Parts: sequence; structure tokens; C-alpha cells
Amino acid sequence: MAGTVVQAVPTEETVVQPWPLSSRILFRFFCCYWLLYALPDGARKSVLDRIPGNQLLIQMWRVVVPWVAIHVFHVTGRAANYVLTTGEDGTLKYIYNLLCVVLSLVATLIWSILDRRRPDYCTLHDWLRILVRYTLAVALFGYGFAKIFPVQFHPPGLSLLVEPYGDFSPMGALWWFMGASIPYTIFTGAAEVAAGLLLLFRRTTSLGAMVSCAVMANVVALNFCYDVPAKLYSSNLLLMAVFLLVPDLRRLFSVLVLNCAAAPSNLVGPRFSRRWMRTASTAFWVLFVGFNLAANVAGGWKMYKQMYLNPARAPLYGLYDVENGYSNWRKVAIEFPSALTVRANDDSMRDYSTTYGDDTVTLNGEEILHWSRPDANHVLLEGDGKSIRLRQIDVSKFPLLGSGFHWITENLLDR
Repeated sequence: MAGTVVQAVPTEETVVQPWPLSSRILFRFFCCYWLLYALPDGARKSVLDRIPGNQLLIQMWRVVVPWVAIHVFHVTGRAANYVLTTGEDGTLKYIYNLLCVVLSLVATLIWSILDRRRPDYCTLHDWLRILVRYTLAVALFGYGFAKIFPVQFHPPGLSLLVEPYGDFSPMGALWWFMGASIPYTIFTGAAEVAAGLLLLFRRTTSLGAMVSCAVMANVVALNFCYDVPAKLYSSNLLLMAVFLLVPDLRRLFSVLVLNCAAAPSNLVGPRFSRRWMRTASTAFWVLFVGFNLAANVAGGWKMYKQMYLNPARAPLYGLYDVENGYSNWRKVAIEFPSALTVRANDDSMRDYSTTYGDDTVTLNGEEILHWSRPDANHVLLEGDGKSIRLRQIDVSKFPLLGSGFHWITENLLDR
């Protein structure tokens, strides 16, 4: 019919341009690196923890990494021992990460020689994004729910209320800064969980990557600036978020900087040709996501009950001023059944292990003191010719715990 304009119907099939050589080489490297990094190493939580043979992989790393540390880098002592080394920033963790990089470089070189004629890796890239998405989401769930149920950061304990601030390490200052505000801790955890949830769906992956970049950039900055021994792990998580965001950078630049329209993202991912495979993949997704969410919620709630609802407290729980007795004792903090902390007159902090009987407390397994309460505000410790009188302190009077929230503050000096 004259005057009629016929438009082509868009389809999901798009013409894929060959990738530049640099893009193909970078993809090969990150494909190898993320696969190696996602494999279980026996320390951090991995999305592939339950794959068959994971214990063999863990044992392999526990043999190879110390061998490289000792014979290549000449590491000795505790730093070369997996059992004694703790923390994410130990020497062996850096060597493990270096091995992942080196092995990935070697694999990239071999792959580039054997597969140099392939024009693109679109399908493999889709599968790799799935692996990175879920690896990052699982990590975000772990850290996020530990803040929603505030067990990673919690309010300062009694002994910390009397410890000189100058004695805190940078990490300790960060920990108690976060724990001093439970609502803020929950807020940061909710942001991490929200980022993880967005990464579970292909349509919201770009938004999830943006949120993940924001929250992980803050975490990395805190870890570096406050010397928290999780710099290496958090940096890898941030790199995962950046990796997921890279394909959308040009589109985001057009929209956010140039104020121009951008073409929609191609959301077509890996598809199974057979119906039973599609059904099985959906069922697997539901079980995988449901298990991880349920495990994190259940674990967080269990720890929350232990720490907040039913905490283990010593019979003499409280913070005390020393009225008389030990000449060098100034304040005593009794929080847990197994420990007692003393702030001495010279401001040093001393810890004593404790064991309680019906009316006795044993310090460091040697000195036995009988305790009694002359009245509601005092505790008397007697034994071995000593008599220590303690007066309980109302901890709600500490500004850190009792000042509360104010909409209006007339004078900053009052804070």
C-alpha cells in the first residue's frame, strides 16, 4: 500500500561485533582469575564450597601455599603456618592471591595461543557474570546480615567504657564507633543485603553492581584507613563489583554525564534449549538463594539471641569503682563469667581469668576470693588477708550509652 512505512520488528538476536584483542585477553585473564578465586580455599566463604572434591582443593592449597612461602619467599615461623596464621591479611593469604594471579596469567597465555582465532566470548562471559554475581552476593549476605543482626559490631562492653581512648587500636576505634550506634550498623548491613539481592536477578544486575561498588568502596576505605585485616578480601569484592559494572560504563556515562539517551542493555543470558533443564535451573536457583538467605537469617538470629537476649553474664556483672582494697586497682569491669578486667591507677588494663563458685571467685586459677553484697550498690571481695570494697557504677550515665538522640541541639559544646 502506498505511503505505508514498514518497520523491522526487533528481535533478541543481535549482530555481535568481534571483540578487540585487548578485550579478549583481559576477559581470558579475569575468567581464569575469578574461577580460581571462587574455588574453596578453606578460609573464606565461597559460592562453590559444596562442589564435589572441595576438600581435596583445600588440602592442595594448604600444601602448595606454605611450600611457595617457604621455598620461594623464604617465609619462616608463624607466618608460614596455616594453623597458626589468622586474619585475611596474613602472609599466606597474599601468597595465595599472588598464586591465583600468576596461574591466571599463565592460563591466559596458553589460552590466547590455542584460541587466538575466536572473535568473542559472549556466551562464556554470560556464565562468568553469573559466577561473579553470586560469589559477590553470597559475600554481601554474610557481612550484611551480620550487621542487620548487629553481631559484627555491638555496643562497647563494660571494660571498654573505662579503657583510655588512646589505648585503642585504629581497628578497635572503628569497631566501637560502629557499635556505638546500632541503627547505623543495621543501615549499613541493609545496604549490603540490598546490593546482594539486586545481584540475584539479571534485570537488576547493573543497579546491584552500582550499589555494591558504593558499599564496598566504603568498606575498602575503612579497612585501609583503620588498618582492618580484611584489605585483600574486601578489595577483591570491590573488584568483582567493578567487573560487573564495566559493560554498562559507556551507557551510564551517556546518561549521567552527557545527558544523552542510551540503548537498553542486552538482558539475554544463557538459555537452556530443553524444558526440563530450564525447570531444573529455576529449582536450583530457588534452593540456592533460599538456602543462603535462610542460613544467614538463622545464624544471625541465633547469635543475636546469644549476645542480646540471653547473654552469658557473670554473677557479679557490673562496672565498679574500687573504694578500698588493692592499692593499684582503680576500676573493675565484670561482664563475662570467665574474665574480669581491671583499670589500674596508672591507667593500664589488666585481665584476670575467673571461675565462680557459690560465693567465691577464683582469679587466674590461683587466688580465691569470697564475695558478698552488703547492699545493692556494693560488692565485697575477701580472702588471703585482703578486703576489696567495690561500688557499682551506673553505666547509663556514660554519654556514649546514655546521651540518646536529639532532634535539636542548641550548643555543640553540650554534645
